[in-house]
Amino acid sequence: GVGGRFRKKSEPTMGGGRLVVPLAPPQRRHRPSPWTRVSHRSSFLHLVALATLCASTLALCALLGTTSGPTRLGQRVVSARAGVGGSGAAVRAGYLEKLVDAAPSTVKVSPGSKFSVIIEPRVDSGREFLGRFLSENEDWVRNLLQSKGAVLIRGFDVPTAKDFNNVLPMQLGSDTKKGLLFDIIYKTIIASVFTLFRDLGNIDPGRRMDMGAGGRIQVLAPPSDCIQGPHQESLTLATRLSQRYIAFHCETQPQTRGETAIFDTHAAYEDLDDDLRRLLTTHCWNFRDVNGKPTNDLIPCVVAHDDHQKPCIQVYAFGEMGEMAAEVAREVLDRDNLQPDPYLYGVTSFTLRNKETGAEREMTMDERRRLMKALYKSSELCAWRKNDILLLDNVSVAHGRMDGRGPRKINFCGPCVCVCAS
Repeated sequence: GVGGRFRKKSEPTMGGGRLVVPLAPPQRRHRPSPWTRVSHRSSFLHLVALATLCASTLALCALLGTTSGPTRLGQRVVSARAGVGGSGAAVRAGYLEKLVDAAPSTVKVSPGSKFSVIIEPRVDSGREFLGRFLSENEDWVRNLLQSKGAVLIRGFDVPTAKDFNNVLPMQLGSDTKKGLLFDIIYKTIIASVFTLFRDLGNIDPGRRMDMGAGGRIQVLAPPSDCIQGPHQESLTLATRLSQRYIAFHCETQPQTRGETAIFDTHAAYEDLDDDLRRLLTTHCWNFRDVNGKPTNDLIPCVVAHDDHQKPCIQVYAFGEMGEMAAEVAREVLDRDNLQPDPYLYGVTSFTLRNKETGAEREMTMDERRRLMKALYKSSELCAWRKNDILLLDNVSVAHGRMDGRGPRKINFCGPCVCVCAS
């Protein structure tokens, strides 16, 4: 392929055992196994895309009047001695009740299946109304999202990706606020990133950009028997590409299953055994890329949420950890058919680095299993309906695609400026 010749690694093992290939293959054809390495020889197209990306990024910074990088997200680490008191939970519960009571009379707010909340229309379900509502009640929506981590907007008329882009009052990349030049440069950056990552075999080829919907909307890959492990978007980068909050939209409802799993990472942290909690609070993830080299940023395994200071697990379960995620999901969710995602999304493996000493160690299979089990026990499945919009806090809530069948079409938007404003 354009990304160079793929060389299959030796058959992977998990804890010394032979990797078991499931009998039932995925329903969708995939590229080669994730246990591959990309040759160091970069193609001409990769070099062109990389040069274009660098030039466009510098031009965008100049256009915005700054050369400083985005705010580093999730870097307030949690002390190993930090505790979570019950009184704090009671205060948050009281605060949430006040938020729900303060809901505008034009919408109905109700609890989801576990930790999310649902906003539905009382009178007007039109997309124009929803756009005005989100803009005029920005602070209330943001506070609700910060308190619960997941807000599902259901029952409004938002049939297309373009409508999804237009109802969210977050104009990053839109010529309505930043101008045509900004729009062109932003779209060039996104196209360059996708060229680099897709050609290197890191991203499912079913995932693509929808440039006609404003330049910031991605169409996610359709479902199969393969699932994504829990992850925060762009976690391997300290900046997370400024994706403090993220949004999903259901344009085509899946025939069977096809949910998006969402994970309450604070609840999972509280459910950990003491030894595993100490391990995570004192270490950072040191991820390794598709060539086995450490990535640039060390990511704390646990951070203090910037709104409520509650400890939240940070996780990126692809590659080796994705294998364990699928194994645990089969057990916790009682779905025997689940297979790990064969795409790397930039990561093959990792080590844990001690924050104080710099010493590195492997995470044992038992530790990985217990971490994934805590996360899946603290999860809920968003069963998509057409026109749904799901807003997530990209620090306190992880997400991952579940298995399914049918022509599901889920749109994704990363930089959620409407709820990032302070």
